[in-house]
Parts: sequence; C-alpha cells; structure tokens
Amino acid sequence: MMKPPGLPPMARNLMLGLMAVAILAGVALLVNRGSQVRLEGSILKVRVVPTDDNACLAVVDFRVKNPSSTIFQVKQLKIVVTTADGTEIEGQTVPQLDLDRVLEYHKVAGTRYTPMLKERDRLNSGVEEDRTAAAGFTLSEKVFQTRKGLTLKIQDADGMATEFGNAPPKR
Repeated sequence: MMKPPGLPPMARNLMLGLMAVAILAGVALLVNRGSQVRLEGSILKVRVVPTDDNACLAVVDFRVKNPSSTIFQVKQLKIVVTTADGTEIEGQTVPQLDLDRVLEYHKVAGTRYTPMLKERDRLNSGVEEDRTAAAGFTLSEKVFQTRKGLTLKIQDADGMATEFGNAPPKR
C-alpha cells in the first residue's frame, strides 16, 4: 500500500510556529487587558443655577468607574456644552468652596450630594464612585436648557482622556 503524501517538514514546522505565536499573543493580550488606563462613566443629573441674566452655573452629578488595574490621576477636568446651533462652549470650572456658597444661596438648586472631582484626585482601580463637577457659562439659563448636549472631559496625568456626555434635557 502506498502512503498518501503529507506536508513537507518545513510547512508543518511553519504552521506549528505560527500557532505557537498566536497562542502567546492571545495570552499576552489577556494578561495585559486591565493595564490600559481608562474610565467609564455616565452623567446622572445636570442642575442649572442662573447667576445672572446672561450667565449660569452647571452642576453635574456623575458616576465614574476605573475598570483598569492602574490608578487614574486627574490632570484636567472640563465641562463642554453644545448649544442648539451646534457651537461648543467650554465652561470655567468652579472650585468646591465657591460651589458650596452658590448652592447655599440658591437653595432651590439643592446641595452638593457627592464629593467634587478635581485636579490631582486619584481614582483607584476597580472603584466606582459618584462625583460632582461644576462650571460657569456665559449663557442664559434658557439658552443652556435648549442645549444639544453636555460633555464631561477628564484627562489623566499621563495624557489619556475620557469623555462622556448626556442627551439634551427633556422639554
């Protein structure tokens, strides 16, 4: 009986080598999956406090989670509103002390329920937290309420940035 022809030894060794490399690459990806610095989050509530006829303060309550295995250190936080005509306007961030004073004066807006997220804050790995951020805008409350959207931008000290936003308010 004749033996059917098989793969030449070189082709067989090449296939085995390629399979070994693919397995090693898959294991390396699985092991390093949590080492990428990133945040996940969602905006829970946006409160608008009119401070003038042509100015308002946006108080953003949000939930943020650090699913990576590394610490996320906040370098910069921005709140950007997209107006009804599509213009993006970056707000001037408000410190915690000033926010607490404004909310104490404008009692109808409520209080600050969660800690402020500010520069140099550290978000530990695997932790989910509710936080607050605030920014002042040179927009009337009416113009702010007719916005297309609001985006929260958080940048890590190493340069990685995360953005999450919400839909416009229900009218």
